[in-house]
Amino acid sequence: MKLPELKEKLKSKYIVRVVAGVLTIALVGTGIGATAVFAEKNSTAVTAEADSTTGSSKDADDIADKLMDSVSLKDNDADKDESVYLISDANGNVNKTIVVDHLKNKDKKDTLEDASNLSDIENVKGKEKFTQSGDKLTWQAGGKDIYYQGTATEEPPVTQKVTYYLDGKEISPEDLAGKSGKVKIRFDYTNTTSYTETVNGEKQTVSVPFAAITGLVLGDGFENIEVTNGKAEVSDSSSVVLGYALPGLKDSLGIKDKDLDGDVNIPEYMEMTADVKNFSMPAAMTFVVNASDYVSTDGIDTSDLDDMINDLKDASTQLQDGSKTLAEGTDTLADGLSTLQSKLGTFASGVGTLKSGLKTYTDGVSTLSGGLNTLGNSTGALVSGADKLNSGAGQLASGSATLKDGLKSYTDGASTLAAGVGNLDAGMDTLKSGTDTLSQSAPSLVSGVNSLSDGINTLDKALKTPMSDEEVAKYKKAAKAGVDAKLADDTNATSYNNTKKYAAEKYYNEMTSDSSVEKTVESLKANKTLYNMIYSTVEAQVKQQIEAAVVEKAGETAVKGYEDKLGSRESAIKAIYKASGKDYDNDVKALSTSNTDSQLKTMATQVLDGVASSSKDAVGTSVADAAKTGAETGAQEAVITGIDSTKKNISDQINAKQESGESLVSGATKLNEGAKVLAEKLPELTKGVVNLKDGTARLSAGAAKLTANNDTLNAGATALNAGASQLSAGTQSLINSVPTLTSGIKQLVDGSNTLVANNAQLNSGASQLADGTNQIVSGVDQLTTGSKTLSEGAHTLADGMVQFNEEGINKILDAYNGDLKPFTDKLQAVIDAGEEYQTYSAIADGQTGSVKFIYKLASIDAKADSDK
Repeated sequence: MKLPELKEKLKSKYIVRVVAGVLTIALVGTGIGATAVFAEKNSTAVTAEADSTTGSSKDADDIADKLMDSVSLKDNDADKDESVYLISDANGNVNKTIVVDHLKNKDKKDTLEDASNLSDIENVKGKEKFTQSGDKLTWQAGGKDIYYQGTATEEPPVTQKVTYYLDGKEISPEDLAGKSGKVKIRFDYTNTTSYTETVNGEKQTVSVPFAAITGLVLGDGFENIEVTNGKAEVSDSSSVVLGYALPGLKDSLGIKDKDLDGDVNIPEYMEMTADVKNFSMPAAMTFVVNASDYVSTDGIDTSDLDDMINDLKDASTQLQDGSKTLAEGTDTLADGLSTLQSKLGTFASGVGTLKSGLKTYTDGVSTLSGGLNTLGNSTGALVSGADKLNSGAGQLASGSATLKDGLKSYTDGASTLAAGVGNLDAGMDTLKSGTDTLSQSAPSLVSGVNSLSDGINTLDKALKTPMSDEEVAKYKKAAKAGVDAKLADDTNATSYNNTKKYAAEKYYNEMTSDSSVEKTVESLKANKTLYNMIYSTVEAQVKQQIEAAVVEKAGETAVKGYEDKLGSRESAIKAIYKASGKDYDNDVKALSTSNTDSQLKTMATQVLDGVASSSKDAVGTSVADAAKTGAETGAQEAVITGIDSTKKNISDQINAKQESGESLVSGATKLNEGAKVLAEKLPELTKGVVNLKDGTARLSAGAAKLTANNDTLNAGATALNAGASQLSAGTQSLINSVPTLTSGIKQLVDGSNTLVANNAQLNSGASQLADGTNQIVSGVDQLTTGSKTLSEGAHTLADGMVQFNEEGINKILDAYNGDLKPFTDKLQAVIDAGEEYQTYSAIADGQTGSVKFIYKLASIDAKADSDK
């Protein structure tokens, strides 16, 4: 994946904002238990009753103020809305599961197809019938929505375990009732779902992202309340604890506790502690919802980190290219020096030949000069020494031949020297070109290494620097703004205003339901004084009605006759009533009881309607405020967790030591120092090459001058040799021409002395030329060795840069791509799993669904603290 593509991926997938739903609790009226309203049927509420919980009217007022009704988190477009009510004991063990389904007839169809594995299915709002074949249901809808309920035995996707402690020791809820001391209550949630999702070709095993919210209504006598993963709402009249958890989310995202700091938490339990007198807990409920509905597409801007990664990649590429160019330049330099070195061998050999030939030549000249001088000094005995002259002439011929051969060697050596110097000068051109290329590459190399070192150190510092309070506040503000924008959108079923409206309506329906009325009637019956007063009044009315009926049927005269006979009018009425085959006492009691219940129900209905009408708006506001707070908190914590975890993973990668003993950060610093040293020494190398080039140019000019007179010198030696031969041949004539010969000898002696006078200078020049050539050869040898070392170093640098790029820079890119990409893949898998989970029971093909779970725990009643 390319970096720009990764950036877009992060913007849409990097941060998941899981927003918890709102807890439903509706406990109202004196002695009324929690009930779950399923639907209405012919204006008469059909309810599934939870375990009864008794309490004072003060508890009811507190509950009405603090506790919230349920809110559906699925969009209204779902074809099937499902609410699962789980009636549990105080430890969280489920005893009964009731499921309510709402089928939406969007197209006003006559029949609706559904699927369900529920038992005891019944229509709870309307008289529409259904037929069933296996799990398939067909409803005769007649264009209407269908509401039905049933029971289930399947385990819910999230289970809860509730544990109670008193003064540090575990205790059963039954034994805790009425006790006093330090109380701790812990809710542990377990997500039992497992989905395997495929994201970008990779399989991810995750759980459905459920959010669990628990609400506790506490009795009187609770002080110093502390809540882990939640908060307490305490007033003079009541205490309510709200806790939340995201069970299974850490495992799904691969997040460990060590990856989280103190400001961020993904809880899997809720716990509260308090100092308590006479413990009681009138109500406890848990609401579980599929949190994937609140995934935000607003990401965190990672452009700064992207820029650093892109700069690091570019600097590494430039450095690798520069090191390759350096290696190629040093190869060219080494090749030129090798050519120069091989040609200098030929040149040095020619200089040696020249020196040897000159030595032979000067030795011959000296011998010739000595002989001529002897000849000149012996002219007095010329005649007597004619034979010796003839002999000397022979020696002269021999010496001239030697001289001719020596000069030939000298001129050949001079030509070889000139050719070698030419090759040397050409090699120096190649050497200079190589050093120029090296010098031009050096600034790019140093700049690239410096940019790389600065980039890595800047990245390391940025990764190790904790986010400032301003940055944390900025990211949290962005997360909060995303949630607030969604809650402010009234086209969304879960907006703040829609939540408030729905909660108020739900609360009102709960308050005025038949179940609430019946509970109130039962409470009134429990007040024996009130009940007996009403019953007595009704009983008197019933007796009057029976008396009137008897008089109307039997006549006043007959009644009067019985009254005179039995002594009282009541006895007379009873006797006549009994004579008709009826039981007077039983009928009076039955009618009185029935009429009393009817009056009590009318009273309860009127009272509950008044209370619900006056308080529903306040309840709706409390629910909406709590939903908003939970949503904002969950989003802010998830943002900070993702950023800190990613920065730490990349920092660990670039600071980890490799096999060389260096980390990426320390290795970049040393590489920068070495590049600077190389750049500092390059001017010295360049200067030496320029000086060497100047020297070879002058040497080439001298060699050209040296060979310029080769033909003349060889011609002179040939002529000398011819003359010596003629001299030898003419010695006989010389004997006859002594005077002329003496004069000629004197001239010859003078010429030979002049020739000998230049021997020392000629030999000295040849020695200096040989010595200079040896020095050049030695210097070129050293330069060749150095160029090979430089070439090897440059190749080592190039190879090292390839390794550095592969094992260092690519590891950074792999960490960047490898850490975040798996995280986003896991996050996408969690979201996909949440979208797949649409029903607890079953759903027909092609339908969409939404589901929520409401766990009702048994209340714990206060009793006298007998242990005090």
